[in-house]
Amino acid sequence: MTHYQLYLVSLSILLHVFLIPSYYCQPPSDSSDDYIDYFGQLAQEIKQPLTGVNRTYYVAIDEVLWDYAPSGRDQVHGTTLEQSPARFYTMKSSTSIGTQYYKAQYREYTDATYTTLQTVTSWQGGMGPILRAEVGDTLVVHVWNRATYNYTMHPHGVFYDFEMEGAVYKGATDDSFIRPGGRYTYVWQVHGRAGPGPNDGNSLVWGYHSHMTEFDIFAGLYGAILIYRPGHLSAASTTTEVVTTLFGSDENLSPYLERTMAYHPHLKKDQIDAMDGDPTPFYLSNVKQVINGLMLSSPLTVKAGESIDWHVLAWGSFLDIHTVRWDHGRARLFDRPVSKVRLLPASFRTLAFTPPSQPSVGNFGCLNDDLGVHGMIMQYRIE
Repeated sequence: MTHYQLYLVSLSILLHVFLIPSYYCQPPSDSSDDYIDYFGQLAQEIKQPLTGVNRTYYVAIDEVLWDYAPSGRDQVHGTTLEQSPARFYTMKSSTSIGTQYYKAQYREYTDATYTTLQTVTSWQGGMGPILRAEVGDTLVVHVWNRATYNYTMHPHGVFYDFEMEGAVYKGATDDSFIRPGGRYTYVWQVHGRAGPGPNDGNSLVWGYHSHMTEFDIFAGLYGAILIYRPGHLSAASTTTEVVTTLFGSDENLSPYLERTMAYHPHLKKDQIDAMDGDPTPFYLSNVKQVINGLMLSSPLTVKAGESIDWHVLAWGSFLDIHTVRWDHGRARLFDRPVSKVRLLPASFRTLAFTPPSQPSVGNFGCLNDDLGVHGMIMQYRIE
């Protein structure tokens, strides 16, 4: 395998299925011959001390009124929302909400006072902060849950101890989630297996999300983790990368739907209740096809002819099986040219993308199906 993400879905598989039972059955062995596949290599790797630095982040879980189309326009098709091909999903009516919904979002602050939001690029939209580290580092993430529900922060790819997993399941402890008003510090180690493989570039992407229930992503809680080769994380490197998260955000499964409906006086509940269909048009209008929490947006500018790392994540349910494309530029995956990328829920890919050498406009996302027309396209300008 040329990309370690393909055979390492989660480090917790090793801990919960292979390593932990061995402590109860027999003394642990230092021999890699006692493991199958790549687990011996991983067992040796995690015993090595980390030699990097602590990368510290201050993140709050805030409740916000989010707008899926903050410009008030369909920027991809160059129309108003009333004229957009996606108007069924963006228009306000007595039986449809429009584009404004209450959400919970991970938001980064500059320090422990949580008074000043960290500056982010416009293309990040509603995605949580991009957590960055090099192989050998440790991520230290201070989280303050300022929302009205229990939430967590669960990472993919990095190494963590049980109390740092940020996942709730049968037998979980009180440390597994953060109550409203509560705070918790997650500490995640970045061993070599989390970083780029031999045929990758200098960085690759993993994701994180709240793991209190299976609906937390629809509440708005998801983000990205970028892992770099040692010596390759710098201020300059962050200017030549893009991170995009794609999925159908099902607002019907968000805990904030009733609050959102109460905010919009144009809605007529009796008309919504009288609707026919399974699902009803009201239900369908609440499923937003998004990239970074934005629909048919144009927040991204890239430099003509300059290669960038384009990180792609997918979340959602079993319905989120997407084929994404770029209609201007060249993309490479595992150092091979590709014309498209197939995404499943909870899949992560890092591509080298080179835009044309002349100024133009391109589109990225689900370009050849209704998901794109309904919102899952982001326009990028090449300057």
